[in-house]
Amino acid sequence: MWRRVAGRGRVQRGLRCGRRCYSSGDAEAVNYAHRKEIISRTPASYYPSLDSVRDREATTLRVPQFRARFERVDFTQYESKRYPEVCRVEGRISSIRKAGKGMYFIDVAQDFARVQLVASNKLTGVSVGEFNSQHAFLRKGDLVSCVGFPSVTNVGELSVKACEPIRLASPCLNSTTLPEKIVDSKIIKKERVLNYLVNRDSRKKIVVKAMVVQAIRQFLTEREFIEVQTPIIAGDGTGANAEPFVTASKALPSNPDGSSQPLQLRVAPELWLKKLVISGFDKVFEIGPNFRNEGVDSTHNPEFTSCEFYQSFTNLSQLMTMTEELLAYIHSTLRHKNIMPEVIDKLEPLASRSFPKYEFIPTIEKITGLAFPSAITSESLVAYHTSLGVSLPATKSPASLLDNLAATYLEPLSHESQAPIFIFNHPAAMSPLAKSKNITYGENTYDISARFELFYKGKEYVNSYEEENSPYEQASKFQLQQLSKNNFEDNESVIPDWKYVKQMEYGLPPTGGWGCGIDRLAMLFSGSDRIEDVLAFGNLRDVIRQ
Repeated sequence: MWRRVAGRGRVQRGLRCGRRCYSSGDAEAVNYAHRKEIISRTPASYYPSLDSVRDREATTLRVPQFRARFERVDFTQYESKRYPEVCRVEGRISSIRKAGKGMYFIDVAQDFARVQLVASNKLTGVSVGEFNSQHAFLRKGDLVSCVGFPSVTNVGELSVKACEPIRLASPCLNSTTLPEKIVDSKIIKKERVLNYLVNRDSRKKIVVKAMVVQAIRQFLTEREFIEVQTPIIAGDGTGANAEPFVTASKALPSNPDGSSQPLQLRVAPELWLKKLVISGFDKVFEIGPNFRNEGVDSTHNPEFTSCEFYQSFTNLSQLMTMTEELLAYIHSTLRHKNIMPEVIDKLEPLASRSFPKYEFIPTIEKITGLAFPSAITSESLVAYHTSLGVSLPATKSPASLLDNLAATYLEPLSHESQAPIFIFNHPAAMSPLAKSKNITYGENTYDISARFELFYKGKEYVNSYEEENSPYEQASKFQLQQLSKNNFEDNESVIPDWKYVKQMEYGLPPTGGWGCGIDRLAMLFSGSDRIEDVLAFGNLRDVIRQ
């Protein structure tokens, strides 16, 4: 096809894109900025439909499929080392280099795989001038389609030898040449799209996260769990020690005073899932987003993804075993995927299925050499901190003080262990939704939750417990929680859900509940130090910049 070039007095042959052609005059010495200006004159010409790009009959293979099919082929048995079947591959140009007057070597990437395209005037059957006019417009970052013969170069590299001009499917309009890599964290935070285009490791981390989610889902569905979706917007946050985001809806009637009914983004799906267990769904799980109005740091973001599952007639020991099995399952899945072997190989202890266990109060007493307070109150725990010389947390509620002791004495034990560790049997004040019982240590008896947390190298990955199934006990624990919230201005304590207590009267079976942060697991299995590395567009601060 032909077209007259603006500003020129002659008709010229040009680069083909779909069924359109582009001027060799335009293509001869353009840079990205000039090229963008050229494309802006007739943008429809440079963004053809896929059908017009694929106007020639050929077997279309994605790059990984092409490599899998032809990597082990002995091309020496074919004339000119060319497989006798025309294929089409498509992808983004990652590098482009000209060799002599009439040849280009172009690397294209798709689905995290790469293949080389070899284009020459001899193979496409045109003159050197016409060949260059057809290909000189291409730039790194362009998305292209190539029809040719599978082959190998003289050095044995698997390639596609183009038998017709390489087609431009969508140009990269960036005004400067795409960098080989970005290492400046400030640029990465502001330019996630560019980061993924050029930083393969950044893309891999997002893929690892997807694989972790797939592995968890597969593990649970193989054990006949049902995946559900529960409300994200509701009257309260339902089920975790955290400060919620508060919002409103135009769909709901206003209060008598004209104010909007307050709604909250969920901080956890726990109570909704337990309502389903009451309803007869004996094995349920959910993987989805949660929102907590908290700070941003290397392991926390206000918006995050969790997995929670609940199974009736399941005790703490069974939950520990399932945790060990699940981590081994994820590890095995990623090892076979071979996505980041340099990271996965170092996580072999996760597959051990035999994690050390540390009981909360006895372990603190052993480490400190000081008996635990006989009564767990704010005053006694403050005095215990003072005796140990431990700094006090900002909130002096029993739950916060106990949490501070765990962070000081128990969680560091995970640095000393090759494998993850279980910290279990927490004081009941820390877990208002967990089943509890009296346990005697030495001369003192405490109300202890059937709960564990899993820590590895200083980070918490799993929180799990036997669920409180008595509506009377749950109501009492909610009242104590509300009292603590009022007395200590603890905005992160669980908000009582009295509707849930009422529904418990239908009968919640003895149930095991389990929760983990998907983002934390993705950090672990991708070797990431910061949560923003496994969030597609970074943490909240990064998101608002993009």
